[in-house]
Amino acid sequence: MQFMLLFSRQGKLRLQKWYVPLSDKEKKKITRELVQTVLARKPKMCSFLEWRDLKVVYKRYASLYFCCAIENQDNELITLEIIHRYVELLDKYFGSVCELDIIFNFEKAYFILDEFLLGGEAQDTSKKNVLKAIEQADLLQEVKYLTDPKTGTSLIYDNPDISLSLTLSILPCFLCYDLQNVDFQIHLFPGTVH
Repeated sequence: MQFMLLFSRQGKLRLQKWYVPLSDKEKKKITRELVQTVLARKPKMCSFLEWRDLKVVYKRYASLYFCCAIENQDNELITLEIIHRYVELLDKYFGSVCELDIIFNFEKAYFILDEFLLGGEAQDTSKKNVLKAIEQADLLQEVKYLTDPKTGTSLIYDNPDISLSLTLSILPCFLCYDLQNVDFQIHLFPGTVH
């Protein structure tokens, strides 16, 4: 996959992810041209089209178009499934996703996309695994930013006496360094404490 674009029926770009290096000027030109091309097509027309030296696969969900550009040798139907899986992940996370969810929570939409696709290729097709990784990241973010509402001080970083017991099956190594000053009991596997 070369890139993925999400845009509204009015042509407003809501999300863009590029997997090839292009200048900002070229990205804007491609986006403008592709949005106009897709929006000009009738609803009953095929969701695949040849464009420049690429194939474009798109699908409309409610008021959003999900559009991917792939190389000529890539499979259009698999790309359509990737789009559908991404929409399912968004639906599961947001609970019936809508355009406003993407607008106001765009960082989560990017995070879900990054957990699902790596370098333009599906890294994990299991919804359960992707959602589990997202939930764990949300949990870690909640713990990191936990503050006392009365004083405004962090309950984690400002109080070394707090001991939290977290059940985390996946904790990236770079996050371990951020948490090493805190007295944590991390259960990597049930029954073990590190």
